[in-house]
Amino acid sequence: MNNSERFWRSGLIKPTLFSLFFITSLILFTLPASKVPRVYWLQIPHFDKIIHAGIFTVLCATAYLWLNHYYSHAEKMIAFLIVLLMTGYGIGIEFIQAELIEGRSFEILDILADFTGCILFLISRPFLKRL
Repeated sequence: MNNSERFWRSGLIKPTLFSLFFITSLILFTLPASKVPRVYWLQIPHFDKIIHAGIFTVLCATAYLWLNHYYSHAEKMIAFLIVLLMTGYGIGIEFIQAELIEGRSFEILDILADFTGCILFLISRPFLKRL
């Protein structure tokens, strides 16, 4: 086992990964509308919803890798709690955007995209168990 594998298996990187993704998502979700990065050359309808789903898939997966490392005996409960908490986070972000962030609004489709990301995490869980 090389050093990078040993570092991954030790579990030290897992909470750091989750923290970085969570902080990045919080920054992106609370930017004023005028500061949100745009990809003008990409003309995919509802591309922002795909981004939401991807962010929440990664958030759930990194939280799972971190918590399952320490509480593998409660793996199913951890997965359920992560989906519950991340869905709550997505809903909370929408309320924050509607009330506190200039140019942003509450969107049900964003919540559905966030939840879709959580479901994608659940589908990928068998793969994640092996990491």
